[in-house]
Amino acid sequence: MLLSKLATLLSTTKGAAAATVVAAAALTSGVAATNEDVQNAVSTAVQTITRSADSSQPAVVAARNKADKDLRSAFQTDQQALAKLHSTHVDNTVRAKLNDTVNKADAALRARLTLALDKVAALTLGREGLEGSSGATGATGASGSTGAPDIKIPFTTETQGKIDEIVTKAITDMDTIAKDAADAVALLPTFAPGKPEDAGKPADAGKPTDVQGGKPASVPTPPAHP
Repeated sequence: MLLSKLATLLSTTKGAAAATVVAAAALTSGVAATNEDVQNAVSTAVQTITRSADSSQPAVVAARNKADKDLRSAFQTDQQALAKLHSTHVDNTVRAKLNDTVNKADAALRARLTLALDKVAALTLGREGLEGSSGATGATGASGSTGAPDIKIPFTTETQGKIDEIVTKAITDMDTIAKDAADAVALLPTFAPGKPEDAGKPADAGKPTDVQGGKPASVPTPPAHP
């Protein structure tokens, strides 16, 4: 049964990794290990790899990946909206103000994204199989002399709710940053560029007949001959 399960596992794409782990598990049993000891070590390794290959990703990983995707997607949409503001036709006297407004909004947008990503990371690290950076049971942690593993905190629906709240609030804030910048740019004096051949001409230039001293609009009728 064990060999059959191992053979099936080795036929998958994870076969190389499985062989490495199984071999390592068998070797750590020592030369003097009994057959039962070796079988237990190999069985444990096979079951561990099988669970890894067959099960879907942990909920905490899925939650973090979705939050990351949603945040970056919203950021990209708002950043593209800000970039389009650079092409707004404004008077040359306020061009520098337009660029400054857009650049400040872009910086605020990036800062808000980073803050949200950091908050999500703080809620997802050290949960369900992910080693935490603190909370070790040993005096020196997982990498210390005691070799004690970090305590892993269960990923709960409450934590998922907090992540959703962080994402929703961040997306709303980023949308507001982009909208405020667009509103500010809309208040700047603008101009409507005309055709190149109209450059330098007065806006109210009329026909030659309308110019003072030109041809009169109507010619008087000459008197009839007697």
